[in-house]
Amino acid sequence: MVAADRRWLPALLLILLAWLPLAAQAQDRVLQSGWYAGEPQQYLRQGELTGLDIEMVRAIARQAGEEVRFLPMEYLPLLDAVAAGRLDLATGIPETPERAARFALSLPYRHDTNVLITRRGEAARLRFADAAGLAAFMAEDRHFRLGVRAGFSYFDAALDEVIAAPPAPGRVRAASNDATNIRRLLAGEIDGFLAERLSVALAITSLGAAAQVEEARMRIVIPLHLAFNRETMTPALLGRIDAAIEMLTEDGTLDRIASRFRFPILLSLTIDSRWFLMLQITGAIASALAGTLAARHSGWSLFGAFVLAAITAGAGGVLRNLLMGRFPLGILRNPLFLQLILGTVLVVWAVMHAWALLRGRAILAFWIAQLAVAMRRRRADRWLFDFADALGLGASTVLGVTIAFGMGADPLWLWGPLLGTITGAGGGIIRDVLRGGGSIPNLTTGFYGEVSLIWSLALTGYLMARGPGIEIDEVVPAVIVAVIGCVVTRMAALAFGWKPPRLA
Repeated sequence: MVAADRRWLPALLLILLAWLPLAAQAQDRVLQSGWYAGEPQQYLRQGELTGLDIEMVRAIARQAGEEVRFLPMEYLPLLDAVAAGRLDLATGIPETPERAARFALSLPYRHDTNVLITRRGEAARLRFADAAGLAAFMAEDRHFRLGVRAGFSYFDAALDEVIAAPPAPGRVRAASNDATNIRRLLAGEIDGFLAERLSVALAITSLGAAAQVEEARMRIVIPLHLAFNRETMTPALLGRIDAAIEMLTEDGTLDRIASRFRFPILLSLTIDSRWFLMLQITGAIASALAGTLAARHSGWSLFGAFVLAAITAGAGGVLRNLLMGRFPLGILRNPLFLQLILGTVLVVWAVMHAWALLRGRAILAFWIAQLAVAMRRRRADRWLFDFADALGLGASTVLGVTIAFGMGADPLWLWGPLLGTITGAGGGIIRDVLRGGGSIPNLTTGFYGEVSLIWSLALTGYLMARGPGIEIDEVVPAVIVAVIGCVVTRMAALAFGWKPPRLA
């Protein structure tokens, strides 16, 4: 009996030796995922793969004790590869009954906001605000042609059904990317298309189509999952993935990753917008005017006035860019701002000389004299200087905060206020150093840099509190409130004689 048992030992040994490498291989196995280009979710930056989805999945896999490798692949072939077992997972997948049966889905790890893009001026007639409303509208309006992304689900059964089986041929048209849908919209081939809000904003900006399209008021918020192959994904591994998602959601890691990629896009879109350019121009003119009036009050020459105007308008931004290593310097990239500074100085110089020439004219002498007396009595020239300086302070402060967020400076609670204060108050302080002769009111008795610090803290705090859920249309009012707040606070400090805290 013993001898018979021993005959099995060599066979058992062979089985054990064959099983051990397979077990070690399974333990060391790397999860294979696909990625398809689409900023900010997944894209190449200087040859390195990154993006909101990529970094989130890496963090989740790391927390679960796994390693993940990404291979380039288009969206629909990626789903087929995961279903067939050639790859292990796909990212950013909305749940549908068909996909729940086809894949093993994780818990939601983030959300997308999808919007409807139409030609400018056409969104007002669209009365729906959600996916179900769009589905009903498509059934009623037999002329509206909708563009979608091929293979995408929009997390609403009625809308997905309309997309899969349109009321009439040609009513729904699929494209592989947002750029194609934008071109079709502008060419009149479709009347609107669905897209993820940040991705399409980047595509619209890159194509220069911002003036020709607009967002409808509809929003579709879609929870997204990781989709795994049902054969290779064990319940134990899926449990670890879900536990990692829950932990990283609770400790804020996934939110911080989302913010790191969303904020630069939101704020770069804000900075590149037409209204923000107007704010920058207003700030540059106001700061240059303040510098020119300061030179006039101190009796400086025309050249000296240009120096003070340029320092007031640009020194803060130059200091900020040097500190952050942003080259070339912003004021050198766009000659418009130097032209505005020079033009402001020349206009003030021309007005002053015209004033001197007209003072002796009999027909205008009385009115000019009355105006001069009124201005001196009310110190209108001084208030003009103060208001221009406050407006430049506010606009520059906001610009500094947006640069900090746009560059992904970390920690944002430190760099946002710091760069906001340097950009906002830096030029005015350097201006006063040059003309103060040792007395610098903005650093001693004036409530100046403190104003910039307060409102850059407020704007930074708001943007951080809103986190990754913030949308583009929330940034605009926040920026405007911060600029107005700077101006009002600075003027109130001058009117009521507020003094900053002192060391002794």
